[in-house]
Amino acid sequence: MAAPTTDDGEDLSAELAAALRAGPFDRALDLAIRRRGLSLEAVQRRVALRGATVSQATLSYWRRGGRRPDGDRSLRAVRALEDSLGLPRTALERLISPTRHRVAEDTAAGLASALDLTTAAIESCDGIDLAGNTRLALMSLHQHVHIGADRTEQRVRTEVVATARVNGVDRWVCFFHPQDGDGHHPTLRTTECCSPARVRTDPESELLAVELRFDYPLRAGDTYVYAYEIGYDGPPPPTDYAQYGLRTPARQLLIQVSFDRDQPPVRCYRYYKSPSGLSSNDTELPLGPSMTTHIAVPDAPPGVHGIRWEWD
Repeated sequence: MAAPTTDDGEDLSAELAAALRAGPFDRALDLAIRRRGLSLEAVQRRVALRGATVSQATLSYWRRGGRRPDGDRSLRAVRALEDSLGLPRTALERLISPTRHRVAEDTAAGLASALDLTTAAIESCDGIDLAGNTRLALMSLHQHVHIGADRTEQRVRTEVVATARVNGVDRWVCFFHPQDGDGHHPTLRTTECCSPARVRTDPESELLAVELRFDYPLRAGDTYVYAYEIGYDGPPPPTDYAQYGLRTPARQLLIQVSFDRDQPPVRCYRYYKSPSGLSSNDTELPLGPSMTTHIAVPDAPPGVHGIRWEWD
């Protein structure tokens, strides 16, 4: 099938790519709709299926440049348009909210710091909304790491209670990477009260980014409870630490590590690294007969919170 073309006979996809880079918003939206060959009625219907509301008249205004999206309701519709038209996350939103996009770029650096990765690895997650998680406030986050008898990280389960900061929040992005990029192939095993949407990986670091879509969009102030578990398709990585990087405060952060009864560590410690790079090592942690240790941090500040241990 021939590629869609503009009235001048130029490749529509190339025109759209240029418009998504430089704008304006109305030009990008028009080309995206034409590329899909959809009527405004069909676009409106697709947007509605994604839990947003926008009239055909408003779509027409946006498409012709007579009006620009404004307000939370409109931004929610723009995000639904991106999904409906097969565009990367924030592709249209960045054209109407350059400040918001700059925040997303700043977030990439903060996320790289939280994950102990390079910014290039984060930016390889094309189409993932790096700033999306900041639209949720963390009431509690419980990460439970299971260590096997071979001293490897077998699986990591995360349970979250969050509150929507704005209307229309409908997803959380799980960012996860193994201790080294050595063919471990982390993968999403199970989810509760959410389902996987976009998935991206960085081949070098094996960073895994998965959009977990909620059962329904939230209103500002709504709470939501969800969980997910990460495992490995390749050999699980050997490890002597478990950590979680926070970009925003959490009312309660709990990191729990369970060891095999036949291979307990000699001792365990807690640690914390601030966003500015300052590190602190606190007291030794107890390890009881259950072979489990933990840290519980009320009003946890941004930064990397973790547990390390010594095998010998």
